[in-house]
Amino acid sequence: MASIGPAVTANRLLPIAFGMTHAGKSLLWAGTDAFTLFILVKILHMPPVTAGALFVLSSFWNAMVDGVWGHIVNRCAAIRMILPSLCGLAAGLGCLSFIVLPWLPTESTAETIFALFLFRTAFSLLDVPHNATAAVLANLHGHLVVARWRSILSALTAIMVAAAALPMIDTAVIGPHIARMMFLGIAGLACLLLAPLPWLIRMARPATPIFRNARMGHAKGVSLSGLALFCLAQMLGFAALGSMGKAMLHAGAMQGWLFDYALLILTVVRLAAVGLWSPLAAHMGSARALSVAYMGSAFATIALPAAIGQGTWSAAVILGLLGMSVGGVILLAWSSFSEQLGNWGMADDPAAAARAYGWFTATSKIGLGFSGLFTGAWLSQAGGGSLWALWMLVMPIAILCLASALLAWPGWGLRMRLMLQRFEPA
Repeated sequence: MASIGPAVTANRLLPIAFGMTHAGKSLLWAGTDAFTLFILVKILHMPPVTAGALFVLSSFWNAMVDGVWGHIVNRCAAIRMILPSLCGLAAGLGCLSFIVLPWLPTESTAETIFALFLFRTAFSLLDVPHNATAAVLANLHGHLVVARWRSILSALTAIMVAAAALPMIDTAVIGPHIARMMFLGIAGLACLLLAPLPWLIRMARPATPIFRNARMGHAKGVSLSGLALFCLAQMLGFAALGSMGKAMLHAGAMQGWLFDYALLILTVVRLAAVGLWSPLAAHMGSARALSVAYMGSAFATIALPAAIGQGTWSAAVILGLLGMSVGGVILLAWSSFSEQLGNWGMADDPAAAARAYGWFTATSKIGLGFSGLFTGAWLSQAGGGSLWALWMLVMPIAILCLASALLAWPGWGLRMRLMLQRFEPA
């Protein structure tokens, strides 16, 4: 690992540049994750199943590019020399491909696929180097401090996207031009926020960890099994909770004004959850707190249809509980992963840790991709907008959240370890 030079430690603009660029990429990501399926179905009139399949395939592509690009950056010195310029170009392409999605002709499958995959590719090209700069700042300011910066900024941008979604709820009446203007505004703001990215990459480059011969083949089988189980848990959980957020844009007919603001309520409470879950995780451990957050999400989703039957304010309380639980999952998944790396014996092996983080981010994006496919399948079968349709959605979501809670609980990992030892040859 390269040392942190004095030019980096003395430069107080680095946290500002990191915060701006993280907010910019989070704005693009939140807008794409929340609205791509909505645009494909409502504006471009694609069949829901086709739109969901396209969403999940683009997420698989995003995950694959993450891994390949990270390997290239680590291995190729020539690429690292021009990395700031490449990241600036990727930021421009990402914003441009984000803008054009609602402007595409109706049912233009080929053009839609090109625009969506171009965005996913450009986002990976800027996301991987930006995540590397977080390691530099963590060495200067502390891992927990940087994690809180990321969580707060991501939640704030999610609130902005949810607020921008309000005029889109009734696109059948007001027309698609509102969605187009919203995408244009988000992309313009993201482009301004991403402007310092080339400078940030250039400043952090001397101190960015460069791992060579990164392999995990030497890791113990139990460690690899633990890593696979953890990634599986988060993939299932992110797929379930991501589909719940996407479905809120199609549920407005159920409870009047409440579901018009459901996405905004979820994101505002998610920001408030940062202050609640941190002390709880310090008291009981990140893994157990993560399991509790998943259990809370399961309870909130299964209780939502019943709460709607009791009235608007009951439904608002359950939506708040769901937002609080989702905020806990988002915050604790990363801290729990860092904690588990030490338990798996990977904390002292930078190569193994880097590859483990790559697997985690890739499987997380795949989970979010499956959330689009799941929501599209739900819309094609149930149609959305009714209490019966909501029951059809929340039951599998609650089951997936409970499965994630079980997989995330540390005791389950211990039982898995004992089971593996039982079957080892004498």
